Amino acid sequence: MARGSRVYVAFLGYGQSTAKYLPKFLDSLRQQTFTDIEIIAGDNTPSLDDNPNELIIKNYPAIRYYPFGANLGFAKGYNRLFKLAMEEEADYFLVINPDTLLQPKVIECLVNYLDEHSEVGAAMPKILRWDFQGQHLTQEIDSLGLALTKGGSFYDIGQGQLSGRELNYTHSVFGFTGAGVLLRLSALRSVAFDNGQYLEYFDELMFMYKEDCDLSYRLRLANWDIVLVPEAVIYHDRTAVKAKGGWKSQWKERRQSSKLIRRWSYHNQLVIFLKYWSLPKKLSTRLKEVNYQLKRLAVAVMLEPFTLSVWKAIFKERAAIIARRRALNIKINPLSLEKWRY
Repeated sequence: MARGSRVYVAFLGYGQSTAKYLPKFLDSLRQQTFTDIEIIAGDNTPSLDDNPNELIIKNYPAIRYYPFGANLGFAKGYNRLFKLAMEEEADYFLVINPDTLLQPKVIECLVNYLDEHSEVGAAMPKILRWDFQGQHLTQEIDSLGLALTKGGSFYDIGQGQLSGRELNYTHSVFGFTGAGVLLRLSALRSVAFDNGQYLEYFDELMFMYKEDCDLSYRLRLANWDIVLVPEAVIYHDRTAVKAKGGWKSQWKERRQSSKLIRRWSYHNQLVIFLKYWSLPKKLSTRLKEVNYQLKRLAVAVMLEPFTLSVWKAIFKERAAIIARRRALNIKINPLSLEKWRY
């Protein structure tokens, strides 16, 4: 594969947590019907750790390997890879988790759609669940895109349901999930934030989690459409799936996630809330957003006090949040986004 291919396919590694997936994942990339691609691998594995990712990737000489030597997180790691693709004048960039399997025509379907629809900034596949432990593919939905609630939170459309009853034609969704999406690089450039040293495409205030929600929001404000292309199918071994049933089941599932993940999630939700709070909205939306934040704070105080430390970080980052708010590229009436709230 020559440098300067139309599509750059990029993934991030981190120790054994990603290495176990790589043989099957990379084989699924090698089987793609669309071949004008450049595969680049960023590695967040700390340099002092044993690195099984590097050992596996050496068996795939076509892959360009970039060990970062430290854990940069999802946003900063991908921003380095975006910069490379921009410099080499690619058209599109496939963000893809290594804990996925791609059907052979995934990239072809997504590229064809973006080629034919210049108003679309991001096209994502239908994502079904991969039971990696049981080594079988399922018909359970992992994500059909991101939905925005009236309170300002986000959720994966269809997650946990069986595939077959959803809309099986290409249609717009509010946002994409970072597990797998083909991004138009010109769209990314139009919403990038200049931090004074380089451009940020994913917001680097968000180390990990919800950076896809934020970028979706910025693309929408800049008048880029985001679509689900259901004939493109990938399978994802998501470690944290929203629990079915009532609040007790959901709380039990939440308690099983790490404290670090819960801190990241709370912090990043606050960044999004503060970044977009001043946009024109319905009064009912503002009230529901405030209500959601008050409920979230109550949960933190009573049940997850370890997450309260994020408020100190938010205070230190207040100038950076304001700078990002002022730099938003708004090409639409923000009130038009109300149609996406559920």
